[in-house]
Amino acid sequence: MNKRIYLKISALAAAFSVLLASGCGGNAASGEKHRHSTQSAESSGFDSTAPDTSAPSQKGISVSTYSPDVFVYDADTDAFIMRSGLSERIYPASTTKLLTALTALSVLEPDTVITAGDEIYLMGEGSSIAYILPGHELTAEMLIEGMLLPSGNDAAYVLAAGAGRALAGDESITPEAAVRRFTEEMNSYAASLGCMDSNFTAPDGLCGSEHYSTLEDMAKISAAAAKNEIILKYARLVFDDVVYASGHTNHWENSNKQLHGDSEFYNPNVIGLKTGSLTDNYCLITLYDEPDGDLYIIGVFGSKHEDDRYVDTREIIKALEAR
Repeated sequence: MNKRIYLKISALAAAFSVLLASGCGGNAASGEKHRHSTQSAESSGFDSTAPDTSAPSQKGISVSTYSPDVFVYDADTDAFIMRSGLSERIYPASTTKLLTALTALSVLEPDTVITAGDEIYLMGEGSSIAYILPGHELTAEMLIEGMLLPSGNDAAYVLAAGAGRALAGDESITPEAAVRRFTEEMNSYAASLGCMDSNFTAPDGLCGSEHYSTLEDMAKISAAAAKNEIILKYARLVFDDVVYASGHTNHWENSNKQLHGDSEFYNPNVIGLKTGSLTDNYCLITLYDEPDGDLYIIGVFGSKHEDDRYVDTREIIKALEAR
C-alpha cells in the first residue's frame, strides 16, 4: 500500500470521525502493574442464568491476572469454570467484530459482493485498517476476513453499510443511515443470543462509553462465533494473500500473537478468536482446543499493557492443563 494513500486514509478518518473513541478507555486499569485475584465460577457468586449453565460445571480454576475482567467458558458443556469481574460493564473494542460478523452473516450470503464507499470515512481516529478503499469490491466473507486478520475497521464499516442497506431494502441510503440500521440489527442479534446488558453502537468497537457489554454477554457472543465455520476459518489463519472481487490484491496478517510461530505467546492449540485494543485497555478472546479434546473460550478484558492479555491467557491455559 502506497504510504501517501495510507496517510490520506488516516487523515480522512480523523476528519470524518463521528465516534468518541476516547471514552472507551475509561475502564482500563491504572497505576503499577498488578495482578487481580480471580475466582472459579463455583465460588464467585456467578449468575447461573448466563449463558447456559444448566449443564454441570467442571471443577473451577483460580488464576491471578493483570486483566481486571476475565472469564473461562467450557464450550462443550456450556458452563463457566471461571468468572471474575471488577467492572459491571466492559468495553469490548474490536472483539465486537465477532458480533458484527455473526450479524452480517444473518443478513447476507457469504458471496454477496459489496462495493466500498464513503462509509470508510466514518472510522474513528487511530483505527486499525485492512487498506480497503472506495471502489474496491469484496464479498461479505472477504470483509469478515479483513475484520478478523488485520482487525480492519474499514472492513467492518463496509460490511455494516452493505448489510444495513440490505436490511433497509434501499441501496441509496447514506452511509450513516446504513451503518445505523446495521447497529440496530447487531443489538437485536445480541438479544437473540440472550445478551441482556449490552449496547453496541458501532461495528468496529472503536467508540464511546455507550458501547459496552458484560463478561456474560461476551461469552455468549464468543460461544456463537466459535460455532460459525466462516469465523473459525479466518480467526485461526495467520496470514493470507487476498484477491478482491474487483481484482485488487492485499496481504493480511492476523493481529493475534498466539498464532504466530515466532512469538513468545505462540500456542499451537489456540484457534483465534479476536484481539481488541483501546488506549490503555486491551482485550483478547481465545478459543483454546485442549490436547485432550476439551474446548474452552477465554476472555480477558481491561489489560493496561498490550502483552498482559497474552500473559493472562497463557497462565489460564496452564491452569486448565494442570487440572
